[in-house]
Amino acid sequence: MLGMRFTAFVYRALGRALCSLLLYPIVAYFYLTDRAGRRSARRYLARVARAGAPESALGRPGPARHPFRLYREFGIALLDHVGFCLGRSSDFAVEIRGMEHLDKLARDGRGGLVLGAHLGSFAAMRLIAQERSPIAVNVLMYTRHAARINSVLLRLSKHSGALGAVRVIPIEVDSLSHVLMARSAVQRGEVVAVLADRLHPHDVQRASAVELLGGCVELPAGPVLLGRALGCPVVTMFALRSGNARYTIHVDPFAERIALPRDGREAAIHAYCQQYAQRLERYCRLAPYQWFNFYDYWSEEAPRAAR
Repeated sequence: MLGMRFTAFVYRALGRALCSLLLYPIVAYFYLTDRAGRRSARRYLARVARAGAPESALGRPGPARHPFRLYREFGIALLDHVGFCLGRSSDFAVEIRGMEHLDKLARDGRGGLVLGAHLGSFAAMRLIAQERSPIAVNVLMYTRHAARINSVLLRLSKHSGALGAVRVIPIEVDSLSHVLMARSAVQRGEVVAVLADRLHPHDVQRASAVELLGGCVELPAGPVLLGRALGCPVVTMFALRSGNARYTIHVDPFAERIALPRDGREAAIHAYCQQYAQRLERYCRLAPYQWFNFYDYWSEEAPRAAR
């Protein structure tokens, strides 16, 4: 916590370029002390290479294709998250591919659901919300698992005035309060965003087994069920770092409306989850070092809800 506050202080006082120098010793420490994470990162990179990620994305075989790059990218993503929370949108250049899909949601006034992932920077949605957002953005988030970190980021946003059109809806286990809040937001014509690539404790009984990067993984069915409950258009959004302080945000249509028939409901849920997995795999191939899962995502021995 002290380190995060110090990083935010340095960023605010000296700027992103000098603050980025702090990254290397911090990232090196976590890399060297995280043996299990290094092993899982290496296995993931081997999978994405076998799945056909281009050499231009993976780099040369050998040291250049090292899991340390995954840790470094994660550190950069966290640093940029601080910048977003401080309202330093001028520090970043952004290209939005598919902005017309968000514009359509605004014109139709139906609201929408955005499915993201721990790929690139989900926080880069602030760049849209602060600069070009046609509608307010609400982010569904598990805040309990990183309560202290989230509290620091929230205070940074409040003090800088960077909250803007982005609001956080905490996901409460064994409660439907977040669903009701999301429904109210959509009824106001706003966007609700959620990460859909990890199981959480209350998702264990609502998981769907799909194929991803040549193996079987379990994805939460919760985002699909949420889309059905909201009854609004669904898009996917991935913000990938394309250079120093540069992001390309990809917005793609997913479903005009999620329909789950009574007969074949589970099959329909599986089909939507598999569709999302295929979309995720496409962007993992495009930016393999920007999917931040430092555990064995495909391991049958890993706890289902420890992700």
